[in-house]
Amino acid sequence: MQQLNRINPFNRSILMKKLFIFLACLIGLNMSNHTQAQIWHNAKNDGYHIFGQGWSRSSQNKYQRIPETLKSKLNNSGLWIGSRNCAGFYVRFRTDATNISVRYSLTTAATQYMYLSAYGQSGVDLYARSNDGKTFHWLAPHVGNASFGTPAIANYRNVIAQNMEGNKVCEYQLYLPNLNGISMLEVGVNTEAETFEWIEAPEEDEQIVAYGSAVVAGASASHVGNSWTNMLGRALDTQVLNFGYATPVKLEEGMFAVLAELKAKVFIIDAMPDMINNVSNIKSGILAGVKTLRAVNQRPILLVESPGTADKLIRPELEARHTAANAELRKAYDELTEAGYHNIFYMTQEEIGLTADDFLDGIDVNDLGMKHYAEAYLKKLAYIEQHKENIPDGISDLEATKGTGKVYDLTGRPANEKHLTKGVYIRNGKKEAISK
Repeated sequence: MQQLNRINPFNRSILMKKLFIFLACLIGLNMSNHTQAQIWHNAKNDGYHIFGQGWSRSSQNKYQRIPETLKSKLNNSGLWIGSRNCAGFYVRFRTDATNISVRYSLTTAATQYMYLSAYGQSGVDLYARSNDGKTFHWLAPHVGNASFGTPAIANYRNVIAQNMEGNKVCEYQLYLPNLNGISMLEVGVNTEAETFEWIEAPEEDEQIVAYGSAVVAGASASHVGNSWTNMLGRALDTQVLNFGYATPVKLEEGMFAVLAELKAKVFIIDAMPDMINNVSNIKSGILAGVKTLRAVNQRPILLVESPGTADKLIRPELEARHTAANAELRKAYDELTEAGYHNIFYMTQEEIGLTADDFLDGIDVNDLGMKHYAEAYLKKLAYIEQHKENIPDGISDLEATKGTGKVYDLTGRPANEKHLTKGVYIRNGKKEAISK
């Protein structure tokens, strides 16, 4: 300090200017690395199709889970607001780029749930895919240049320009935020890249449909791709339509009416963690919901128990509420099967198999819990595939016949052949009209 004081004011001024220029150069160099020349591809303008969304082609807003045309069916405003979140959404593209950036505009603050990972709530997640979709490799973002500003930024650098089969062009799967919405999405690639193309999802496709609590939505995976629905989708290379909500769900009949419009290979109803304070409405809600789904299709429905809590030994009264909720769900399942409903399946707390290590806060689960959830669902869906009944939907292209064999009505319930009235029935897995 004494040495610096001996420098005359003129020399000191020159020294400070040089120091300022040196620091400015360092900052400029750093900024140039972060804002290198890129070509940006706007997802909405390029006319691609979002994966994991049931109504992409008709929705007025590409980045919401339920279109405006169905808003009137929801009597819970929280469900409508939550439908603006992008849980389960992803895009796919091919490129030979070695540097990939993503910028997007969030609709709400990135830390709306303070106890959850901001990256898991509002981040994006990039995976490289093999050509057959059976192998996925997670790409960690360049943390030093990630931002939840306006727009949010994620960068992936020094990507080897070849896919898992050794070809120059690689296919990627980019997940959108689990617990936040977006209004704009762009993918940037370095100017040296020769190829970039979006991959469109099939317009008509059977998907897994999952409805339920915040755990279904992804609370609280550390990053977006680690939600169990996204893990399940990668494992099966199929779309999982995610209707999980941070707002407590209540088995609303309107929500089931929305779900009934989807072409699903299986419906998952996983709402019990939100129903522990509303146990008396579980049975009636499930019965009404299943009847709403059965009015239009006969696809398998999987009812899922609550996994319980992490601190059951210290807070037995809380665990008792989860146990009571599961007991009511079981009553609903038993009544449905006794009434003759088919393709109704059940997953117990024991089948999910979570332990204290799987939870974040006693209710929401961490990455390990998400992994165990995904494994349990994989096992259960394999069982359903082996044991489901292939009961056709619809009443078109029928001939009036009278045959033999077991007969079902269009809700999937068995009918007495001796007392059939005029109408449409299912016999031996085929539709037929009875005219008598």
